[in-house]
Amino acid sequence: MPYIILLFIFSNFSFLLEINEEKTVSISKNWNFLPSAEIISSNEIRLLNPHHSKEIFNAAAGSWISRGSGQESLISMRSPVLTGSGACGSFLILEDSLPIRPAGFCNVNNLFEVSINLSSKIEILKGPSSARFGGNALHGAINFQSLNINENNMLKTEINNEESFKASFQYQESTNWALGIVLDKDNGFRDASGYGQQKLSFKAKNNLNSWQTVTYLNLTNINQETAGYISSYKSSLRTTNLNPEAYRDAKSFRLNTILIQEKEDFTFQLRPYFRYSQMDFIQHYLPGKPLEKNNQTSSGLNFLMNVNVFSNHELSFGANLEIAKIKLEEFQPNEFSATRPQGLHYDFVVDTKLLAAFISHEFLTQNDYKIFSNLRIEQLNYDYDNLMLDGRTRADGSECDGGCYYSRPADTEISYSDNSLRFGFSKKIKANEFFLQYSKGFRPPQINELFRLQKTQTLADLNSEKIDSIEFGFISRGDNFFNKLVLFSSKKNNYIYKAIDASTVANGKSKHQGIEISGMLDVKPMLKIKYAWSFAEHLYDYSFESIGVFQGNLIDTAPRIQGSIFFNIYPIEKFTLQIEEEYMGKYFTDPANEYSYPGHFLTNIRGIYTFNPKLDINLSLLNVFNKRYAERADYSSFSGQRYFPGLPIQWRFGFSYSF
Repeated sequence: MPYIILLFIFSNFSFLLEINEEKTVSISKNWNFLPSAEIISSNEIRLLNPHHSKEIFNAAAGSWISRGSGQESLISMRSPVLTGSGACGSFLILEDSLPIRPAGFCNVNNLFEVSINLSSKIEILKGPSSARFGGNALHGAINFQSLNINENNMLKTEINNEESFKASFQYQESTNWALGIVLDKDNGFRDASGYGQQKLSFKAKNNLNSWQTVTYLNLTNINQETAGYISSYKSSLRTTNLNPEAYRDAKSFRLNTILIQEKEDFTFQLRPYFRYSQMDFIQHYLPGKPLEKNNQTSSGLNFLMNVNVFSNHELSFGANLEIAKIKLEEFQPNEFSATRPQGLHYDFVVDTKLLAAFISHEFLTQNDYKIFSNLRIEQLNYDYDNLMLDGRTRADGSECDGGCYYSRPADTEISYSDNSLRFGFSKKIKANEFFLQYSKGFRPPQINELFRLQKTQTLADLNSEKIDSIEFGFISRGDNFFNKLVLFSSKKNNYIYKAIDASTVANGKSKHQGIEISGMLDVKPMLKIKYAWSFAEHLYDYSFESIGVFQGNLIDTAPRIQGSIFFNIYPIEKFTLQIEEEYMGKYFTDPANEYSYPGHFLTNIRGIYTFNPKLDINLSLLNVFNKRYAERADYSSFSGQRYFPGLPIQWRFGFSYSF
């Protein structure tokens, strides 16, 4: 592919020349106004030193990363924790504003494909963001800004009471390239669990004639021994593993080059990219425990032009072109039942094509009113090729007694055309800023929802999920404080879910409303307080009695209240002590609201002591009072209440050396 050739050419050129300024790609540049964004700085990442993404997203109001086994996770952003084959389609994961997966084929656990500890900043954008970023930004987007080239060389290591080891290394040569490496060996606190994880990030920059270029490469690999659900998070079962055979092996490769040319009235940006990912795992949570293998190869080209011709106006145009080839196979090694036979269940390839265009506009009036708008149109095409026999037979064509559970649709092409918009305004009054915005988001059905059918369903006639959201709030700033309050209300249509006969349908509706408060108070010289809280309701807006859904019920895994407060204390010079109080409110674990999890309250303590400008010592104590809690609670009709147990008390100790 010509895009790939271009990437390698510019990557090689980047070693030859130096430039004085590093270009960063932030969502703020082309989103223009960020009423619902949370920023996690490099200093916070350094202090929290997360072993899992859950540990860092506590600092963002309205966000919850639910920790599964090892590095597994589920996301909530102004939403319930969503599950199922298309759940990840509601949240867009970006790296330097570029999605890490192709449209239509995300993964609920894909946060482990990002080098979080090497990130220079994390931007969390809550609410519909499709008007700029497209599908999979239905409830929000998360942008990880990659490592900075101008940072100090650094070596950081850490151990814990489970004899786990974590190390990260960053090295730069002069001012035009940097390399980062993360190595993890986690033994896990449950039987036959743990993981080994390796990540590499490389960034290089240069000037090439009138173009400034930044090339970025990211490699990740994880080999995980997975622990499944258990029936109690309070008893001694919390450290057991009923699925010692379960595993997850995954790797990813991403390469892109940003080419920027600045003119007097225009800025042009071209970005060719290439991505590959592969994952093998046991679906231990399904009867028969089938094996899944999937991979994707994708490439694309993004174009962006910022126009600075008009006074008090900022105008941007952009276009995205992407192609992908996606392969998925499911194989069950043993016979489980007459309807869940041994052998291949699915084996298919999907070629996708994405074409999108967008425009962004911002206008600042003379009396400090800021008016902003975004519009995006997008077409996504799926070309599905079933490599097995069509229908619900065994792989050899024989019938199952009672009909095979797995159904394979015939070869087909499906296209989705969607549009999204956002508009609003803000007004500055002294130290305060008020804002109001309306946004419309969408997500096309994911490949697994369309082509991985069950029982009698032979065609999934699905529309794109849609959401309409309005939000209002204000930001107040001072020399030693920052406060933000946001009120939001959203309605989602074409909610995709599983009916009682296991068919995938798309006629659900839901409502989401709440208040988010976040801020900081600096009580000099010894104390800084940061807080992030959410008070929300996520409700079913339709009824489907056969699966326990009733209009007005709270959606499962959607707590009304959640949040954290951080106390950063500076008792002596060179020492920072952080006390985090984390609260998770009660939530229901089933649609009928018959089963629930009571919630929990945890205390975490972290400290950093700076011996000298080059050496830091850090110590953390998580779950200080050793409370027995669930990272996630769930209810299943075939296994009852089930849980992923929370970490017992854990200490971590390490050092960081700069050179």
